[in-house]
Amino acid sequence: MKYLSLFFFLFLSSYSSAQKVEIVKALTERDSIAYQKLKQQFAKYINSAPDSSLIYASKIKKFSSDRNYAIGIVEAPYFKANYFRRIQQLDSAVFYFDVSSKLAKSYNYPRGIALSQNGLCRIYYFLGQSENAVKACTECLDVAIEMDDLMIVTDTYTAFGNIYSRQNNMKMAIHYYLKADSIHSKTPQRPDVIAATYQSLGTIYEELKDYDTAIKYFTKANNEFKKIPANVTFYLNTTDLHLGAAYYHKGRLELADSLLQNTYTYFKSIKDEGYVARNSTYLGLISLNKDNLDQAEQYLTEGFQLHKDKLFSYETALAAHELGKLYIRKKEPQKAIYYFNQLLLNYNDDANTLLQQETIKGLSEAYALNMDYANAYKTLEHSYNLKDSLNNSHNLASIREIDTKYQTEKKEQQINLLKSQNETVEQQKKNQRNLLLSGIGIVSIAGLFVYFLYRNRKKTNTKLKEIDALKTNFFTNISHEFRTPLTLISIPIDDMIADDTISDKKRKQFTVAKQNSERLLELVNQLLDLSKIDEGHLKLHIQQGNVLQLISALSESFSYYAKQKNITYTIGVEQSLEAVWYDKDAVEKITINLLSNALKYTPENGKVSCKAYIENHKLFLTVKNSGKGLTPFELNNIFERFYQTNEQNQGSGIGLSLVKELVGLHNGKIEVKSNPNEETSFQLHISIDKKSFKNDTVIVNSNTKIEKGIPLYTNTSIEEDDVFKDSDLPILLIVEDNTDLRNLLKQSFEDSYNVITAPNGNIGVELALEHIPDLIISDIMMPEKDGITLTEDLKTDERTAHVPIILLTAKAEVESQFKGIDTGADDYITKPFDKKLLALKVEKLIESRRQLQLRYSQELVLLPKDIAFTNLDEKFLEKVQTTLDKNLIDPSFNVKEFSEAVGMSRMQLHRKLKALTGLSTSEFIRSQRLKLATQFLKTSDINMSEVGYSVGFNDHSYFAKCFKEVYNCSPSDYANKHAQNYVAR
Repeated sequence: MKYLSLFFFLFLSSYSSAQKVEIVKALTERDSIAYQKLKQQFAKYINSAPDSSLIYASKIKKFSSDRNYAIGIVEAPYFKANYFRRIQQLDSAVFYFDVSSKLAKSYNYPRGIALSQNGLCRIYYFLGQSENAVKACTECLDVAIEMDDLMIVTDTYTAFGNIYSRQNNMKMAIHYYLKADSIHSKTPQRPDVIAATYQSLGTIYEELKDYDTAIKYFTKANNEFKKIPANVTFYLNTTDLHLGAAYYHKGRLELADSLLQNTYTYFKSIKDEGYVARNSTYLGLISLNKDNLDQAEQYLTEGFQLHKDKLFSYETALAAHELGKLYIRKKEPQKAIYYFNQLLLNYNDDANTLLQQETIKGLSEAYALNMDYANAYKTLEHSYNLKDSLNNSHNLASIREIDTKYQTEKKEQQINLLKSQNETVEQQKKNQRNLLLSGIGIVSIAGLFVYFLYRNRKKTNTKLKEIDALKTNFFTNISHEFRTPLTLISIPIDDMIADDTISDKKRKQFTVAKQNSERLLELVNQLLDLSKIDEGHLKLHIQQGNVLQLISALSESFSYYAKQKNITYTIGVEQSLEAVWYDKDAVEKITINLLSNALKYTPENGKVSCKAYIENHKLFLTVKNSGKGLTPFELNNIFERFYQTNEQNQGSGIGLSLVKELVGLHNGKIEVKSNPNEETSFQLHISIDKKSFKNDTVIVNSNTKIEKGIPLYTNTSIEEDDVFKDSDLPILLIVEDNTDLRNLLKQSFEDSYNVITAPNGNIGVELALEHIPDLIISDIMMPEKDGITLTEDLKTDERTAHVPIILLTAKAEVESQFKGIDTGADDYITKPFDKKLLALKVEKLIESRRQLQLRYSQELVLLPKDIAFTNLDEKFLEKVQTTLDKNLIDPSFNVKEFSEAVGMSRMQLHRKLKALTGLSTSEFIRSQRLKLATQFLKTSDINMSEVGYSVGFNDHSYFAKCFKEVYNCSPSDYANKHAQNYVAR
């Protein structure tokens, strides 16, 4: 990470006077103090323990939502964005900054707009998206100037400087940095704001190789950081990293090594991979200077990989450049060529021409070392041409001239300031008298306001209770309405399952439908139970029976599901003949919910245990499972209705809420114990003494016999390995996180396609790049990587840009469809969908590709744009054409060399060409040679026996055979026919 971002501290600072009034209006004094403490806790942990800061970001959201506090509602996603920025999940950071910006606009909160756009600006320039960065910073600056908020204006000028610095436009960069310093000279800004400016100025001079001036600014930055009344270890280390780099360039290697080893250890300890990567690069350079090449290679490779993983294009480019130079020194030209080309092709998004020129020079040297003198000369010539076109903003003299003018103007301003100070003192005395009178008036108005606020809040609470009652009635009514259609669905499904004439495949499909209808009915029943509890209408129906035998039977029914997931499942239920008093339905729901929840969140090869016993007229039940555990925030909310630890998890979020209510109704208590990455344990006890139940409890006379084999909703389908049964069938990739739907789709298509499946977007992308399918069907809402991101990844990758993608989603809004199509998806279908319509769309999309393949095979000359599906396809075909122009007539040119030339594996090139032209790689090369031969036969007097040799065939008879297979005549007949046509004309 090249530049420091301190902008989130702006939210933690004091507000302007106008904004203070707004907060007083919205919160009581006590709530305002509590809110400020939450923000201070966030700031305390954001660098040292970011996961802890996320807890406080969530608390800020809940605190603000509970009080309908507009400013807090805007700030909550802003803090969450800073958490994701800190852990370098930049796509998520962009999402939450954008959410904060939209909320700020909806609440008409200018400060929130400015700071969220400031955050977007800084993320965008890290991602190399300069245009988006400039747009976001401009919007931030416009709002900040209108508010006259000098802190945000100063910080935004620094952000503008960072954008232009990454583009190597040093004149513009220093122009904005000095504008920030100018504001500080007139109106001193907070230390964290101006420290970021000084650090950025130091970076400019570091890049201009004026290391003495760079060290001066870095030292000033650290001096400002030390004025901050908080833990600033993180920021001091970022500046020390820059100082270490500057001392390295000055040749003071021991001092540089000492500083950088300390910062490397620190950033490793807090797992900040961006700074670790930059540290690694410079430690690698120091090792190079000490002739320790192996250690240098280790550090530089670590820097390159970390930058690459975090998508920091500019920083990845620098690391790739240094690795290229290292491998030249190690006399390994092939590796040097690889890293230099990686930089030029993939990682210099900011169009830094100076870095390009140095890289191209290094590439020329690597080619020469590899004895490829033609490419060496050509690359060197490109380097000199690029040098001539370099922006004159690199001129250090011109930068110094700007700085000198600025310092002169600043001294003149200081002289004028001294002259006006005496006049200002008199005016201040008058202002103080006016402020005193104004303060008395404001206190009186504030008293009246607090009275009206109290009265309105009382009315609001009454209205909220009415709304809550309406909501409960709504859930009750709609749940009852669901039961009738569910019954009508279940009956015909049962009839079809019982029909002996249907196939096994159909029976499996109906079984899946049956399981899901039962699951839906179970959720409806849970909603009804919760509604009854809320209204006080749910009563226990206690009966005498063997409760441990019931729990034993219920827990045994989960054994098959545990075996499917390869989970070690331990049942420790005591055996007892004692008959006790309990509500059978309540105990069933408690046990089933706890066990299904435990198995659901336990990874494969994990552990689950169920233990139950009776003691002192109480039933004790403990369910434990291994897994990722729960955070303190999740522990506090786990029993909240509709709460889920992950928004993308399947489920309704009502099971554990119902468990807690039923345990309380049964005169019991439940608690959960867990820590992140540790075991989770649910422990409860309920009364089984008849005397402990209330008079309104229903007593049921029943026998004590408990039947085993309690029916339970479990997924018994086992996904088979994806195997291609027929290599000629199109390949269809299905990406869907719901196992039942994934298997159903697979069964629907496996007779006509080679089907491969993936349970989430990450695996979907990997399989798409591995197999290059003919079409992809993907859900949108999935864990790890959603369908929108999957589409963006594949449509921007040259290897898969041509693959048609159909997105499935439960969202039917037009805006959602626009978003899906805008990402590059070829079609968009909402759930529930018609299976026949989906099959038809798949067929037609593949058929449209085949029509273009047929067109290619029938025409002699076809431009890339005529058979390309996307711009990336067109560029790919142009690259293919360039490669063939150079190598087609070479008889030794083969598939391996072809795939290396276009930068793909042999299989990827084969699948790509097959999709675009209908031909395999070898067939494509042969077809191109034959098309070139027809041109020779039409227009050249070349000897017939030499035509084949002229287009890359080793054997004339083989050439004649291939030619006849394609054009249904011999080469000589083809030439005579076209000669006669020419004479006839």
